[in-house]
Amino acid sequence: MSGWNRKRHPDDVPTPVAVAVADFCRRAKTPSSPALVRDALSLLTDADDGHVRSLTDEAPEATPLGPFAVVDIIKGTKPSLAAERQGSGYYEMVRLAAEAEPPPEIAPS
Repeated sequence: MSGWNRKRHPDDVPTPVAVAVADFCRRAKTPSSPALVRDALSLLTDADDGHVRSLTDEAPEATPLGPFAVVDIIKGTKPSLAAERQGSGYYEMVRLAAEAEPPPEIAPS
């Protein structure tokens, strides 16, 4: 599960980005909790937030897609493969691997 390391604390994910991903996942037939969305988005950097918003502003190209699938798509995976991975349980393994790693410190405000 290399390449699935946290880049920021889940609490540092901007709320508008998290809300956009939650809505996208609902439309992609995988409703997800806010905590799960923030956990997935913690695997991306602040610089990726614009790419996330561009993706979530469009209709999902495949289903099902959860928040870890969104991260995978941002990293370059085709939506159809991400949907296959979502259905196979791959992203549950990714979530568990990421959960085992302590999150980075919260950025000072």
